[in-house]
Amino acid sequence: MSDEAGFEGEIVMQPPVNAGAPETTGRLTARFVRYPGCQQITLWLPQDGHSGYGKLRILGPGGALIEAADITARLNGRVQILIDTFPWPPGDYAIEIAHAEGWRHVLRLEKLETGAPSKPEPAPEPEPASGPIVYRDGAGNIIPDEDLALRARLQDRLVSQFGRHLEFDGTFRAGTITYVDGAIRIPFSHEMCGGGVHFSIDLPTPE
Repeated sequence: MSDEAGFEGEIVMQPPVNAGAPETTGRLTARFVRYPGCQQITLWLPQDGHSGYGKLRILGPGGALIEAADITARLNGRVQILIDTFPWPPGDYAIEIAHAEGWRHVLRLEKLETGAPSKPEPAPEPEPASGPIVYRDGAGNIIPDEDLALRARLQDRLVSQFGRHLEFDGTFRAGTITYVDGAIRIPFSHEMCGGGVHFSIDLPTPE
């Protein structure tokens, strides 16, 4: 359905793509706005429009050529392009912007019939869980996770088994030997001796 000036249908755009361009080439940015009796697409080039761009082409339903123009004649500033879509009848369209290096930006879109409901946006991808799953009972109380508890006990056992060590402070003549087992630290004083005792370690008195 149309009036004397154009067509009120909404436009649904696909994500912009690059055809034949290097992987590092930026893509178009596009935005559609619509008001009663007026609508347009605004494009932003990823680089200066005067640096190597050639023709802009707009293809309508059935591949009909709607517009072909030098990109420099369509620029609004250095990177922005404004396209009046109100005169377009419903159907499929493609906007192509060619570059001198042989590749082009492509934006495909569809103009809907006036009053047609907008196509729903795709559901966002669920964010990955940032921690373990928490299970709750019918009253909302957290159910203990036996798997996590077992894992914690095994971790403590590994730390105790492989984390035991001695730390030495001082010199070979005198100092401290500390036995370390996880959070447990027990210091033992030591010193060189004479006579029949060459080396002694003091055992702490049990508290």
